[in-house]
Amino acid sequence: MRTLAHEVIRQAAEAAGLPADRVTGQSVKDNATLPRPRVEVQYLTETFARTGRVLDRRREVKAVPPVQRTRRELYTVRLPVVAHVLADDDTWLDGFCPAFVAALPRGLNDARGLWVAVRVQRAEYQGYAERRVGNAVVAPFIKRSRLFTIGFTWRVATEEEVRLLTDITITPHVGGGN
Repeated sequence: MRTLAHEVIRQAAEAAGLPADRVTGQSVKDNATLPRPRVEVQYLTETFARTGRVLDRRREVKAVPPVQRTRRELYTVRLPVVAHVLADDDTWLDGFCPAFVAALPRGLNDARGLWVAVRVQRAEYQGYAERRVGNAVVAPFIKRSRLFTIGFTWRVATEEEVRLLTDITITPHVGGGN
């Protein structure tokens, strides 16, 4: 799921105007040698919720023997991902962030064909506090950033297969009592 989440964020950042190689994993600390603007991706703890509901039930009567397949959701899993957008320029950041959020899809199917919902949950602004020396404002290195928390909700599912009856023979019981 992390690979899918990283790919979705990379595609949205690229659609918003950031080169694809500027979307990376989280660095240990704010490294001044890494180029800005960039997006650092950090994965938070996944949470699992047991559900057990039926997602899909279909009959395949042309199969030999005919079967009924039932796809059952076992868990709903929520993976929060933090996309940290780092920039030196306020104007670029103010233009990039709405385009980035607009480029994120509502959801998509994963490799197993199950729906993964994508939702931006919150944005946190950083780097706007003034640094003062006496009465003067000092801003030698202006570092602006926004942290977007994006929720990816996916499923753990199983598929059950039940063979269907094709013919029934009823043998009548004649005579012999009640």
